[in-house]
Amino acid sequence: MPILRTGATPSCLIVEPPPFPRPRFWSTVWSLYAGSSLAESTLTGRLRYIDHLYLYCDREYGKQALDSALGEKNAERLHEMFLGFYVELTTKQASTTADVKSWDAVSGFLQFFAKHWAVNDEKWRALQIAIPQPGSVRDSRKGKVRFTRSLPDVTLRDLLAVAKPGAATNPFSSPAIQIRNYLLVLLMLVVGLRRGENLLLTLDSIKQDVDMETGGIKHWLDVTDTPEEDNVYIDKRATRPSIKTNASHRQIPISENLAELIELYISEFRADSTKHQFLITSHTGQPLSAESVTKAMRQYSKAMTPEAMKAFRQRTKKEHISPHDLRHTSACVMYTFFMADGDKEKTFGRMRSFFGWSKESDMPDTYARAAIEDDVKNSVSQTFDAMLQIVRGQK
Repeated sequence: MPILRTGATPSCLIVEPPPFPRPRFWSTVWSLYAGSSLAESTLTGRLRYIDHLYLYCDREYGKQALDSALGEKNAERLHEMFLGFYVELTTKQASTTADVKSWDAVSGFLQFFAKHWAVNDEKWRALQIAIPQPGSVRDSRKGKVRFTRSLPDVTLRDLLAVAKPGAATNPFSSPAIQIRNYLLVLLMLVVGLRRGENLLLTLDSIKQDVDMETGGIKHWLDVTDTPEEDNVYIDKRATRPSIKTNASHRQIPISENLAELIELYISEFRADSTKHQFLITSHTGQPLSAESVTKAMRQYSKAMTPEAMKAFRQRTKKEHISPHDLRHTSACVMYTFFMADGDKEKTFGRMRSFFGWSKESDMPDTYARAAIEDDVKNSVSQTFDAMLQIVRGQK
């Protein structure tokens, strides 16, 4: 693997290919400073793209060529390297999203050093101006207006039918896996959790207290980063889950029914482990991986009716339902639910709090436009009718 998790600072490093996987020096410097404010998932992604540059320079200019040029502050040599890498990305028949992200990460990497070294060096000032900025590589598939889409009503209905534990069409044979995956579907679809947020939940994430207004018991989930239990357990998952932004730390009220389902999963179906406290586990007791969640959604997609998947493909141009499609659907539905009293600004504030968006985020407006579709309204009034009881207590 080109990216190594350190369990220290910086949390991730780019390393050379085997047999001598030594850390890349200047990417480590960048990680310590420019990358220190990034979430680990974001940092890992950018380092993977910067590694593309390292591998390109190794191939075209010799081993360790990039670190050598940076160490020598050889602006002319670096200009040649970066320009060659830029040309390789932009001379394809069609640039991909990965190409766009790769250049944006690489450009930011160079600009970080150029900004500091250009102060007393004319060559670095020239290089700073000459290097194309982030956004210079454009995904040829982009440009058309694209709305965030919820699942079509027929698709949503069929997904819930297939995912229901005990269903004849459920692709998973183990009752424990059926319960676990159904819980994941509800957490993404009804509670609106991101894939990684599900995987950060611990046995202590579910909370309860007395509701002073009603005298009943209220339940909620703490969605936040998970301390590594005094360094006793180190999370070694390939795609390590993390909280996306500061606004993503939040508490989400849930119904008694959902709380009972979580408790049922913990007490009877969760593969226990004495090594960690993560709520969602594999059948061996290890923390469930992000890849396993995505794979489960693919298996559900394959088990669904041709009619349901045809409607999904026509709307999204995708072959399989993804975890984030459930969050999209949740946001569209919750917009309609929160808008019951007609106060748009109050609704947007509730949505930002519920889904973990910043106060400045325009995501509520995006979902407001998506939620006007007739079959989404139908999902609210029919398919979601019973499930919305899970969040009725929020108003």
